[in-house]
Amino acid sequence: MIYNTFTVTEVIFKKVIDTIKIPLIVLSPLYENDKISDFKVEYLNPEFKKSVISLNEGQKYSDVREKFSKNVDWFEMCAEAVLTGKMFAETFLSSNGETWFSLEVKATEDKLVVATLTDITAKVRYTESLKLSLVTDALTALPNRVQFYKDINKIIQNAAEKKEKFGIIFFDVDNLKSLNDSKGQQAGDLILIKAARIFKSFDHNNISVYRFGGDEFIIVAKNIEHADSLYTIGDTILEAFNNENIDVSGGISIYPDNTTEREDLIKFSDLAMHEAKKAGKHRVMMFNSEMQKSFLRKVMYKNKMPTSFENGEFELFFQPQFDISSNTLRGFEALLRWDEPELGNISPEDFIPVAEESGFILTLGEWVLNTAFECQRTWEEKYDYHGTMSVNASPVQLMNGDFLEVLERAVKNTGVNPSHVEIEVTEGVLIKDTDNAVAVLNKVKEKGFGISLDDFGTGYSSLRYLQLLPLTTLKIDKSFIQSLTEKNGVSENITNAIISMVTKMGLDTIAEGVEKVDQLLILQELNCKTVQGFLRGKPMSRKTIEEYLSGNKEALVYLKD
Repeated sequence: MIYNTFTVTEVIFKKVIDTIKIPLIVLSPLYENDKISDFKVEYLNPEFKKSVISLNEGQKYSDVREKFSKNVDWFEMCAEAVLTGKMFAETFLSSNGETWFSLEVKATEDKLVVATLTDITAKVRYTESLKLSLVTDALTALPNRVQFYKDINKIIQNAAEKKEKFGIIFFDVDNLKSLNDSKGQQAGDLILIKAARIFKSFDHNNISVYRFGGDEFIIVAKNIEHADSLYTIGDTILEAFNNENIDVSGGISIYPDNTTEREDLIKFSDLAMHEAKKAGKHRVMMFNSEMQKSFLRKVMYKNKMPTSFENGEFELFFQPQFDISSNTLRGFEALLRWDEPELGNISPEDFIPVAEESGFILTLGEWVLNTAFECQRTWEEKYDYHGTMSVNASPVQLMNGDFLEVLERAVKNTGVNPSHVEIEVTEGVLIKDTDNAVAVLNKVKEKGFGISLDDFGTGYSSLRYLQLLPLTTLKIDKSFIQSLTEKNGVSENITNAIISMVTKMGLDTIAEGVEKVDQLLILQELNCKTVQGFLRGKPMSRKTIEEYLSGNKEALVYLKD
């Protein structure tokens, strides 16, 4: 009776195991000289035969070893399970290369080995796709910045070991910001997708392509013999883009010729790319010693600025602005100057970009506001001065987030009347975040400040910016003024159109860079309201300006025509 009950239970148990969808196999150890020499298949359910390996009961492991996955040592795992009584787990890919399994092996008290398998293919695929998404750009499907940094470390190590050269070409799509502004973000994305497809066509064993971010792409060319090879690659890529009517600019750096440091390789190629843009865009330039000198000079400026600021080596100069028709003083533009004891006078064109990149422009900018406001207030009280103070605001400063608070502090500290101050900006303030920039400037105007747009006519979207910005004044770029007297009349016609349009909008117009009487006379005929330039006054120190305001009209320093 007991035997019959056991038999019935065994039958039921076997039916259950045969039915479950988890692959299961039972093996018994075979011994030789008291050591496990093999295993015999005692039982395997239908799911094991279907999903894993088709075996028969009674077969030895050694006879069918090749049918088992080569990724896992089944014999070793089973032997360890018998000897230790512990459970062992392993993940492996099936012999057909299609299914991933999680294998668990454990021995029973009577030394039978039970192995169960779980299909984890979906989980593995999901994990792989997740890992891939972390290193793949979603828009272009190219490897992204994360993957680039992973790869470049290996590439540098390999090149060092083999004493090989490789190059980086840092590409940037030209004028993408203007396209986004005029046609929308979607149009810009389509250009990036198209650009990625072109770059991808150059991807092969020795050339790898990455989207570094935004409109930036990086090409890595491995195992090159000569620098000219990189020029050839760059020119070929430019030709491919030219055929698709897309402009790109590129910069080249070479390992180890330029540097062996990863970050410097990227920085140098980026610098070369920007030089290509300055040279006219849609070209590729090689990083050279002059660029390196420029780079090192910028590093030096960056390091010296904080100490120079503490030592009072920065100073404000002031350039006068005059009403053309009445010849009365309209006001002054505050201009930052840096006289470093070892380097001498450093041009703002050289140190301002460095200050912006390093963030030190925030410290300098707040000091400029406070100093200019204090001058304005002092001159009003001491010299009965009724002009306007124009103060430049860097795009970095304006978009920092606390610009309005900085303005309020400067007003509170100095007691200046905001309506006597003009905040001067360039089109660069609108490049990264047009909506936010316009919102900030609207609040600046609401506080009573004037808003002046500098260098008008040099950007790509000047007319659009006139519609967006809450302007009170527009400054015509000196490039138009310098060619105003040319016989072809082009600059005169353009300047006339600008003045006419802006005057109808109710804005003041200031012509910059006026150095000749002929220029002044033409501007007067064109009804330009205000002039600024060496003809009427160079940038001067506070002391000189105060001499002038005190009544000494000979104090002004100007260029005699």
